[in-house]
Amino acid sequence: MESYNAAAAEIIHIATGEVLSPQTLAGILRSSEIVLLGELHDNPSHHQARGALIAALARPGMTIVAEHLPVGSRVVFTDATLPALEAAGFNASSWGWPLHAPLFDAIRLAGLPLVGGNLAKGMSKEIVKNRQQAFTPEVAEIFKAAPLSEAARNKLDQDLTDGHCGQLPQRYLEPMQLAQRAADISMAVTLKDNKPAVLVAGNGHVRKDYGVPQVLVAVAPTLTVTTVGFYERTAALAEMLPALAGRYDYVWFTDAIERPDPCENFKLKK
Repeated sequence: MESYNAAAAEIIHIATGEVLSPQTLAGILRSSEIVLLGELHDNPSHHQARGALIAALARPGMTIVAEHLPVGSRVVFTDATLPALEAAGFNASSWGWPLHAPLFDAIRLAGLPLVGGNLAKGMSKEIVKNRQQAFTPEVAEIFKAAPLSEAARNKLDQDLTDGHCGQLPQRYLEPMQLAQRAADISMAVTLKDNKPAVLVAGNGHVRKDYGVPQVLVAVAPTLTVTTVGFYERTAALAEMLPALAGRYDYVWFTDAIERPDPCENFKLKK
């Protein structure tokens, strides 16, 4: 992992509080059939760190699954990263390109297959409009087989509300929760069908309580799954770690970036 500044990493094993080096974490992750790597979408350090980590994990037969691409798509890399991503359905504007360039450049240079895991284009809107009637038969079956606990469902509702600056009307919670669950199911199935595999997705999708790992327990309970959240160090670890217990196996902390208040001029799209 020479391409990443290891001095900037602060990697914690949540269960024990042990501090790990990037090299040690890479060694641990090599024993997992499924590895889930989170992100804060707008933090460049997270994409740089994951790119270096994936390069260290690369081995024959491994597939990378991306939230950033629709399910069923496969990237055919040539000499440039972005055109290949866009041909597979990547929206450069929505994902703030080139923020993710260090991640996807590393995948291309490692020669690893890259496939989409997210819902097909337009499916989220269909689910918001038509609820479970928009589910495919496979998603509907898994949705019933992998119900969330009441605590996890309440936490997901709260996170969806917080993600919309507290302005999400109650009537939107159910359809948005259904869309999130459908996306997590889609990514879980893609991982299972392409193991050994690494998922790159937002921190919410790789959470053990209501994300992709929770689905994998239901659809493939014998798989070894390890999840890593990527967070910004915004307070003392003693303050931050209790809230992360039960969400991830490991958390990789980086420096925080400066960003405008996302709620300052927030208006809910109708």
